[in-house]
Amino acid sequence: MSVLFAISEQDYVKSAQLNGELTKKTKIVHLVIDSLLVLAGVSSLLNGNIVIGSAFIGAAIGAVTLPFLLKIFVVPFLLKRHYKKYRQMQKQMSVELTADGLSFKTETGSAMLKWPDIYAWRENSEYIIIYIAPKIYHVLPVRIGENGFPISELKNVLLSNVGVAT
Repeated sequence: MSVLFAISEQDYVKSAQLNGELTKKTKIVHLVIDSLLVLAGVSSLLNGNIVIGSAFIGAAIGAVTLPFLLKIFVVPFLLKRHYKKYRQMQKQMSVELTADGLSFKTETGSAMLKWPDIYAWRENSEYIIIYIAPKIYHVLPVRIGENGFPISELKNVLLSNVGVAT
């Protein structure tokens, strides 16, 4: 069954933020680097090297706060501006789950995304993101399940054909 939907500005921002979420491996790497910066800073301070110790601790603080500030303030602002200029994203589209993959249709064309062509996928309670390349993806709002789209079946097919969500 084909289901119609549109990506709102809020969908665009939230799904892009989901795309930008760090993977577990990346989070661990950041934690290790930040911990090493703090340890180097504390060690330098204990050895009487105040300037270098302060620099290491400042770098650790910046490494934690800068990404947070960018995610909360800068990225949503830029994404909203992009969405306003991205007319095609604002138009209604349809999606259908088939045995071969996902069929997408808009007023200007259609595409069939076959299961072997899916690179990875990611989900949260509001969106499923399906990657066809590391930074190129399709967004499906979970709310389309209310209109009859088989969200659970899609997740099961993605799990069996692509693997675990990243």
